[in-house]
Amino acid sequence: MFAVKKTDGTRNGAPHKTSSESNSKSNEATNNKKSILKGRPSITPPTSLFLNGVQVHFPFKPYDVQEKYMTSVLRALQNSEHALLESPTGTGKTLCLLCSALAWQQAERAKYGSAGVTQQPSVAAAASDGLTGKSQTNSSKPSHHRPPIIIYASRTHSQLSQVVRELRNTRYRPRHAVLGSREHMCVHPKVNPLAAKSKSNPNVESVSSSEVNHGCNKLNKERKCIYRNNLDDAAGHGGTWAPPDPEGAPAGRIYEQPVLDMEDLVTMGKQQRICPFYHTRSLLKDAELIFVPYNYLFDRDARETTLAEVDFANAVLIFDEAHNLEEFASESSSFDLSSSNIAGCIGEVQRAIQYMELNPDANHEKMKDNMLKLKAVFLRFEQYLLNGNTQGTTATREGETSHSGEFIFHLFKEAAGITYTNKDIFLKFVREVGDRIMEFKGNTSSSGTPNLDHFVNCVKKAYGTGTELLALARAKSYRVHMTKVVGSGNGGGYSGGRTISYWCFAPALAMRELSFLKVRSILITSGTLSPLPSFSLELGLHFPVQLENNHVIQPDQIYVRVLGKGVSGKELSSKFGRRDNPEYILELGNTLASLCRVIPGGVLVFFPSYSSMDNCVQSWGGPSARNSGNGGAPSKFFCSKEAEIYS
Repeated sequence: MFAVKKTDGTRNGAPHKTSSESNSKSNEATNNKKSILKGRPSITPPTSLFLNGVQVHFPFKPYDVQEKYMTSVLRALQNSEHALLESPTGTGKTLCLLCSALAWQQAERAKYGSAGVTQQPSVAAAASDGLTGKSQTNSSKPSHHRPPIIIYASRTHSQLSQVVRELRNTRYRPRHAVLGSREHMCVHPKVNPLAAKSKSNPNVESVSSSEVNHGCNKLNKERKCIYRNNLDDAAGHGGTWAPPDPEGAPAGRIYEQPVLDMEDLVTMGKQQRICPFYHTRSLLKDAELIFVPYNYLFDRDARETTLAEVDFANAVLIFDEAHNLEEFASESSSFDLSSSNIAGCIGEVQRAIQYMELNPDANHEKMKDNMLKLKAVFLRFEQYLLNGNTQGTTATREGETSHSGEFIFHLFKEAAGITYTNKDIFLKFVREVGDRIMEFKGNTSSSGTPNLDHFVNCVKKAYGTGTELLALARAKSYRVHMTKVVGSGNGGGYSGGRTISYWCFAPALAMRELSFLKVRSILITSGTLSPLPSFSLELGLHFPVQLENNHVIQPDQIYVRVLGKGVSGKELSSKFGRRDNPEYILELGNTLASLCRVIPGGVLVFFPSYSSMDNCVQSWGGPSARNSGNGGAPSKFFCSKEAEIYS
């Protein structure tokens, strides 16, 4: 896919220059193009409007659909209700969501006054010695009466970065925290060399998330991470480190937290030599707006550790880009446990035993005996999978068997002796094994215990929280599927290995767990949620506020046409056999060039594949991916006198 963008085009709502020179150039360009841009809205200045009694500041004059969207958001928040909000792509959902939610939060803050709200200190008062940073301290005691917290969740880290960039376009500056994984935010060159140097550097080997987590935990336990130590030293006891002032900032100004996305935080961490991962977590205790990936909310461990300081009873959960939320909710409650995972568990326990033998201690004898018993448990589990003990079921020709969800408890009991009664004791000991490996002196391994960690998560997902009866009731929404792997594969790396799949078929289980936190409101939004009644039913929640917005593009602005022939009358067909045909490529290029001359604002072109796009671009005189120096990736752009073309 590439886009042809006119170099003098503008985007509605984008920040605009205020100098007289910029205005004159803008006016001249507008007058010259008045004929071809007829009906196209010009950039309007920032505006304020009252919706549902709340003053909302918006970067430009909103469309009717945007006002309708923000009104629905405010109605849900004011009444502490859940909301399903659908608004097509291009209607500015994220900007509307941020402005309306933060306007409501600002109104709620006004009700509380200064009670329970940490006042932001002046920069002069916050300045600290040593690093070029500042320390913020909260001298007042924490109060249970504070304005609601907004937790904004999106599926990926890149989507969250886009949301943070949208926040910059607003006039709202809440205290906020952007949470991400160590894999994305650790800047220690030995722990995470890929992020610490450059993601585009082909000479840097990537490491797994498990290795990054283990390496980070080990260095912090030994107080050997210079970035974390610098952060703690600069913050002081009970304080929070803050970035240095921008150049030319007036002395004594009220401190305003800069809006930084993950890339900005990583860059700042490298420059200031502080840890961005732990810096963002230090902001949680006073944060009014928290950005998180989905898994931070669906993962119970993450909620109970990373988000432990969050008062969920006084929180609003926002799920953006939620068109696949049911799938994510189901997957977050499911797991696959393979023979290779069990073999990995055996290897990690054996490694712990070897460390104990290399570091003899009188206190290690009992621990060593328990580790030998744990190894025997995993050996028994491995043999169970090899034997394929599935009494009372008939396997397919491929060796697959399917069972009801309750079978998972029978499997854990028969294969490993794990029951609802002893699971907590078992899981506690498995965690101790991982901690022991990290503590042993001379352990230079950075791999950690990923398989033991995965096994712990699988057991916890199977049994869940609550009573044994509740676990059995939950299991009715699951199926257990056992797959035999022939040869190398994910099932074990050898013939006869098996994978246990515990699949959740009720996304409502994960959503209800969030509702049990007694949150004020859950707002779910995307461009494609319809039909809303069935979507609501799958999530198992009642949504009193529902909206299906129209698109800002009017029917008379849409023109759909299939071009069977190009400008010279030759056939346009991208069938596989014709994609490399020089005649077709030339006709396609001439046709696109003709369209670009008469279509204002730019053109977005989709190709059947990257290879097809690369072949066409090279034939039209642009650089190919093969010669771009990007390791075979699509070329980023090529320029002509008329346009800039981006991949």
